[in-house]
Amino acid sequence: MTQIQALAFDVGGSVFDWKSAVREEIEARAQAQGVEIDSEAFAMDWRFRMFEILGQARRSEIPRLNADEMHRRALDDLAAKYSDLALSPQERDEVNQAWHRMKAWPDFPAALIRLQEHYRVVVLTILTFSIVVDCSKVSGITWDGIISCEFLSHYKPQPEAYQAGCRLLGLPTDQVMMVAVHPLDLKAASAAGLRTAYVEPYLQEPALPGFSAEPTPEAYDYYAKDFTDLADQLCG
Repeated sequence: MTQIQALAFDVGGSVFDWKSAVREEIEARAQAQGVEIDSEAFAMDWRFRMFEILGQARRSEIPRLNADEMHRRALDDLAAKYSDLALSPQERDEVNQAWHRMKAWPDFPAALIRLQEHYRVVVLTILTFSIVVDCSKVSGITWDGIISCEFLSHYKPQPEAYQAGCRLLGLPTDQVMMVAVHPLDLKAASAAGLRTAYVEPYLQEPALPGFSAEPTPEAYDYYAKDFTDLADQLCG
């Protein structure tokens, strides 16, 4: 097989724990107001609604938005369902910053250092550049590069997004491997010509519109139970 030169990581859910960050923020707001909110349900609904909005943007049904704008619009859409939690527009802006405080899974930082000894390791994500920068600083990790779809003409899982990422790396698609916990992300990357590595997910995701599927281990170049296992397989 062609030698892999670079690894492109999905990060939302794959590397960063979005659910804990969102739940902590919502629980703090609810406690401050003396109301009860199911923070698990809120987090899942917020994530699901964001991906619905992403699908609308991909289909050009709404103007192009970046992930911060999608999260903010999705938060507005949840207001009626979670009406016990009263949030002003300014407070919603503040709550939206929870996505900038996501922490990496515990085994990832050490695995990243090992992988960087052998590969260029970058991010290829729907999330904004600022989200990735902020969350990376929270966990003390440094990438070789960050490629956000907000700077590209397409969003994942459109094939052009993966191909554009490879062009920015200056590499043919078969020398870049997409790493993710989302099967459809990897399926789309493979169809675009990239190699793929699946890592078993660390948390339960909602059935994300246009992004969820069952894993097919035989379809991936690598299958890992966690990031330490992935580094063991790729680095020896």
